[in-house]
Amino acid sequence: MRRRNPADTVHAAGTAAPTPRRRRRAAGLLATGLCLLLGAGTALMTAAPAQADITNGLILRYKLDETSGTVAHDSSGQNHDGTVNGTAVWKGDQGLSFNGSNTYVKMPDSIMAGLNSITVDFETWIDPTMGKPYFLYGMGNTSGSMGNGYLFTTGNNFRTSLSMTDYTAKQDIQPSDTTYQLTRGMWKHITYTQTGTTGILYENGAEKARKTNVTITPGSIGNGTTLANYIGRSLYSNDKYFKGRMRDFRLYNRALSPSEVLTNAGATELEWAQIQAITSYNGALTAFQDNTGYGPVIIFPKDYPGDWNNPEMPPGWTDEYGNTPTSWPDFTRGISQLFTTSDLYALEDAVTAQVQPDGDSTYRLDVSYDGSIDQVVVKTNAPSSVTAPLTTQYPGKLRIESDKAPDGRCAPYETAMANDIADPAAPKSGVSDGRTSLQWQQVQALADYNCALTAFDDPARGPVLIFPSDYTGDINNLAKPPYWTSTDAQIPTDWPTPTTAKSAQFTFAQIKAIQTAAVDRIAGASSDTTNYGVTVRYDGVNDKVVVKTDAPASVTDPLVTAYPGKVVITTVSADTFSDS
Repeated sequence: MRRRNPADTVHAAGTAAPTPRRRRRAAGLLATGLCLLLGAGTALMTAAPAQADITNGLILRYKLDETSGTVAHDSSGQNHDGTVNGTAVWKGDQGLSFNGSNTYVKMPDSIMAGLNSITVDFETWIDPTMGKPYFLYGMGNTSGSMGNGYLFTTGNNFRTSLSMTDYTAKQDIQPSDTTYQLTRGMWKHITYTQTGTTGILYENGAEKARKTNVTITPGSIGNGTTLANYIGRSLYSNDKYFKGRMRDFRLYNRALSPSEVLTNAGATELEWAQIQAITSYNGALTAFQDNTGYGPVIIFPKDYPGDWNNPEMPPGWTDEYGNTPTSWPDFTRGISQLFTTSDLYALEDAVTAQVQPDGDSTYRLDVSYDGSIDQVVVKTNAPSSVTAPLTTQYPGKLRIESDKAPDGRCAPYETAMANDIADPAAPKSGVSDGRTSLQWQQVQALADYNCALTAFDDPARGPVLIFPSDYTGDINNLAKPPYWTSTDAQIPTDWPTPTTAKSAQFTFAQIKAIQTAAVDRIAGASSDTTNYGVTVRYDGVNDKVVVKTDAPASVTDPLVTAYPGKVVITTVSADTFSDS
């Protein structure tokens, strides 16, 4: 996925011509869905299997990957099978689907008896239409319509709570922002650990809340007797049943360490960051994920001076969230049969000189190295008369592809134009873990591939995609971009499910027309002594076009008049544009 360029800032000196798309330099963030070619002498080594499951202290594990029946099978070896009540819709590796009206899993009675420490660990996908209040799980007792001693976690507002009686005596382990909610429409890995007086709540392996004065132990609830141990159901009869999906629900009789929590959460994101770090530190050409059994693959240049079978691990490395690895992932090593690093740069320069001589942007161009086939891939709309000399000059080293969109989807250049009018998709709460980053990259990829105007986070519904008013596709069945990988070369196993809607006011062309009119008016109002700046963005939340400028109302009022109910003027200081 390509990241969006920053918002263009236009001054009265004139409007900038569209900037041609920047070509990529051997980034290696490609090559999915292709077979790994084993050229002569590559001596590729087989990757090791994924990290082993953490089983020490495991007292219950429901994978919830059954395909039929009413039994949630316990794979911990402790014979703690659960009973599925209500409507059971099994989705295999996508978990058990809860309908929000009667589906829940009943765990064995007194499952927390004797526990002074605990870990509750599971994956959940919350339906965007989920009401509140609700429990993701609750273990304890019920008296009449009220909970009476329990441990539970909810996504609204995200917290784990314990009580010896009811809600009036609960102790919350909750983020400092008490309004924080779990994003809906995408998978989340949730973990609660407690030992002694310390309870910690994690999301996707990242700590979200900690309480160091918890006075209730799991085993003390109900004096060890708990008869209402549910997944997907609250212990309060007036609360909502859970609506969404669950999978891999685990209970431990101890508090997992932070590194163990991260492992259970699926350290894929951390591991891919590590793979990229190894690639960069050792001067490799690329890293990619191979699906045919090799796993992560790092390709080294053909003139690599070191021992490419034994690359070094970067010392003192941490990921962008401050995680320090306790181990490094296994990966397959390979060496290019065709390219040194200098060869790649020279070839990319030659391609650019041929397709876009002297910066001519008549033809679109994207150049990248694909390590899985050991070739440079050129995506362009240039005719064969332009590209044929390249394939003749560099036989076996180039793959020329049309950048026309497959199956009528948005072509890259169309996506780039759309990205010019909207901000990138991102959660309102920011990104504190790799899995969240991955899923929001996927949201943006869905928007780009399906020609949406914008994507944004709605705390009540999760990711939202807004489409043009004249969109003719099916917004309820979004196509997933084939062979898509993240910026860390990850191949996602799950895709978020955004809420979708059409703009009530705008086609893409209408937004672009307003953008042009705003730039022309504000730039045209400048004089020798003034130089007004302007940025124009589409606000999908409010279905408006927002114009930020330091121009006075006398300049901007005609825009509001010309586009009633469609344009919002935000006045900013001239300093906002000083670095443009």
